[in-house]
Amino acid sequence: MKCANSKCLKNIVVVLCLSMCATGAIADESQSQGKHGGEEDHGKHVLAVFLGVTHEHGENLETLGIEYSYRINKLWSVGGVIERAEREKDSTLAILFAHLWPYTGLFLGAGVGRKDPGDERENVLRATIGYEFELGKGWSLAPQANLDVIENHENEEVYGLAFGKRF
Repeated sequence: MKCANSKCLKNIVVVLCLSMCATGAIADESQSQGKHGGEEDHGKHVLAVFLGVTHEHGENLETLGIEYSYRINKLWSVGGVIERAEREKDSTLAILFAHLWPYTGLFLGAGVGRKDPGDERENVLRATIGYEFELGKGWSLAPQANLDVIENHENEEVYGLAFGKRF
């Protein structure tokens, strides 16, 4: 699926945001508004290293990244990610995101950003689903799947693991 103009990209962002808000409203209200497991001892900030693959045009490309997120409350976190995919024209992807946590460990996300393959710059929208496993002492492992909708190009899937530390 190609998204040939910015109006299409804006519509996708609106749909993702509305979906996230609806999911948040449906989330179990019997859960207390207390801190996410581990926040009491280790804080609301998470710094993670991302290791994965980007699936593009039938090829799997090594992808490395670094993520930062801040847990606003039990349901929401915000942050950013910078990823680098190894391809003929190495490209760097920078995205700002919001994650909804409807159930312990499970997160759904939407983000906007830019991709710089070589001399070009392209707008990107990202949809994410993942699950964070707490390893203890503030450490976590989060497998995730991302769909990047890239302006004037084919979509890319990015799969991987984020190994993080809460502080």
